[in-house]
Amino acid sequence: MNTKLANLICAGFIAALIAYVVYLYPILPDPLPTHWDAAGNPNDYMSRLSGVIALASVPCFCVLLFKLIPVISPHGFRTEEFARVVNALMVGLVVFGCAIAIFALNAALGSDVNISKAVFVCVGLLLMFMGNYMGKVRKNFFIGIRTPWTLASDEVWAKTHRLGGWCMVAAGLVMAAGAFADVVTERIVLAVVGIVLIPVVYSYFAYRALEGFGPDPEIKDDANSTS
Repeated sequence: MNTKLANLICAGFIAALIAYVVYLYPILPDPLPTHWDAAGNPNDYMSRLSGVIALASVPCFCVLLFKLIPVISPHGFRTEEFARVVNALMVGLVVFGCAIAIFALNAALGSDVNISKAVFVCVGLLLMFMGNYMGKVRKNFFIGIRTPWTLASDEVWAKTHRLGGWCMVAAGLVMAAGAFADVVTERIVLAVVGIVLIPVVYSYFAYRALEGFGPDPEIKDDANSTS
């Protein structure tokens, strides 16, 4: 996705969210529910103004973050090579943030939608969306599965992210399906965490198979020349 299109989509969703917040503001409760338990019951509140600002600022923060990453990335870890992927991920997170805000506002107004289930479905869809792009992410310090072993080897990074993409899609399916199937929340979270950890563990074994953990060749040569 090119930068101009990504910016337009993000601006459109954020503008629509702000317009929706302004429209609902007079009838929103004060204090405003901002957190719900697994059963969908509110258990934390903020003032109405603070609450709507917090909800509306999430997608704005996502855009700011993704615009900052290319600027502060060091040489050798730049993101220009996969800028289209970065743009797509930015759009996905902005849409996710707007959707969560809309569900939260409607839940605050007494909607019949279970906000906890809605969040699980949205997170599941986001994971599936991001999983489709993981294999195209190149080595960097901000996006992807950043372990000592992926950052040390381009090949380990590529192998890990190909596997990580499939794992993210699987984790997303588990979250979305679990919400619809009324599975206990803790079980869903444990299953997702287990799936997401698979590529992290894999990166260690992939590095050990490809590079090993012996001393650096330069250090070994220096030791031999000294002796």
